[in-house]
This record gives sequence, C-alpha cells and structure tokens, in this order.
Amino acid sequence: MAIKDLLFLLDPEGETQPAAPFATAFADHLGAHLTAAGVIYEMLVPSGFTGDYPADIMAALTDQSRQRNAAAYEQMCKAAPESLRTELVEIDAIPGEARYELARLARHFDLTIIGQPRERNGEDALMAEAALFESGRPVLFVPRIQTRAPTLNKIVVAWDGSRTSARALADAQPMLEKARAIDVISIADPRLGYKELPGFNITRHLSRHGLNAELKRLPMSGDVGETLLSYAADAGADLLVMGGYGHSRLREFVLGGTTRTILQSMTLPILMSH
Repeated sequence: MAIKDLLFLLDPEGETQPAAPFATAFADHLGAHLTAAGVIYEMLVPSGFTGDYPADIMAALTDQSRQRNAAAYEQMCKAAPESLRTELVEIDAIPGEARYELARLARHFDLTIIGQPRERNGEDALMAEAALFESGRPVLFVPRIQTRAPTLNKIVVAWDGSRTSARALADAQPMLEKARAIDVISIADPRLGYKELPGFNITRHLSRHGLNAELKRLPMSGDVGETLLSYAADAGADLLVMGGYGHSRLREFVLGGTTRTILQSMTLPILMSH
C-alpha cells in the first residue's frame, strides 16, 4: 500500500527546527496529504489547592498554547509546496495524557513524522515513545541537523531477524520501492543470538518484490546503535529503517538502549516500527 496519509507533530517551542520543512517536502514527494497535530494542554488546578480558582489564568494559558500551535502551523504552510494538501488538528489533553491521545490519533495515518526529541526524559521524548510503541504505526524521526531535502535514493535497513525488524521492513516497503540502492545490515552481536536460517535470507524475500537489496554483515564494534549510524553515514544513506525496541514499565514503554542511542545521536532520518 502506498503512503498517502501522513501525520506530523508540530513543535511550537522549536519552530526553527528542520522537521516541519522536511515533513512538507516529504509529503509532497510522496503525493500524500499532511495533517499537522498541535497539542493544546488543558490546565487543571493542582490537587490540594485551597485558594480561589484562577479560571482566567488557566484559560489564558490554554489560549496561548492554541495560538503557538496556530503560528507553527502557519509557518509550516508558508514554506510548503503550493501543491501540498494540509490541515491542522488539535489535541486537547491534560499534561501526561497528551501522548496517549497522539498515539490514538496516529493509528488513523500511514506514518507519523516527529522531530528528534530534545531531552531524554522531556515531554517531546514521551510523545515520541507513545507514538512509536502505542500507535501500531511507523514513526519517521527527523534529526535536528537535517539540512538536505528528503530523498530515498539510498536506504539502509537494520535486520536482526526479530519481529520488530520484520515489522519495520514491511512498513518501509513503499519507500524501498523508490530506492536506487538498499543495504540490509546484519550485525554479528553474540548477545542477540540470531542466526540466519540455512537457505533463507531476507534479501531473497525483497528480490521477489522486485527490490535489489544487498546483505552486509558487520562485526560488532562497540554499541549497536553507534555501529548502525556510522555505517549509514559512510554509505551516504538517505534513510535508516529499523525496529524500535523498548521494555514495559507498568502502562508505559521505555526506550531500549539501542533505540535511545539512535534517537540521541541520529544524523539522518530514521523510520522506526514496533
């Protein structure tokens, strides 16, 4: 299925970051519709508050949040190609619940585009985690240092034979079909315990879809995330495709070590699926 319906999470606090122009150019490149989501935080009186209810202050803060998102959307549209179809949708939620509202919204789209989180445990990181682990849809992360227009000439796919990497590979197929070169990377990490089945190779599966992919086996050298990013940089890749790993903590998922390293140090757009 072609990618025709994209969701982009607005960042009203970082409007100069490259995620917005990347999202509009990427949507235009695919001939897709782009919906921008702005989070409107509903302010609540803290529990135990005994004074007069500051309704006017709460309403003003909510209105400011709405105005910032509207301004971010307007700025995005000014830089977007004229042919691109866009719309703005607002997520009204109390702090702590907005991430789950975003995940529910993302289930209605082919793909969600999110800028690289600024802080490891900040609100933007929590929103990114929820989109990745709770939406059931892939997420395309855009690095803060992104300067090039989106292209899909060279794609690197991280493959370890897991369910998660298989999901990412399937979600990326519409983009793989546009690539001129595809490198499938398998890292020889004894901790993973993964061995290719005799006579079977994921590149054979891709060839049956008309995709010419080359399998590259890399030795384990330090951190898996660092190894992947280093290879992608040396190969001049336009996109890295990989599974997003994490572990459960009560009702939430928490990023695993490799996923966290990738998101903190990313130097190219990365498609993740869980």
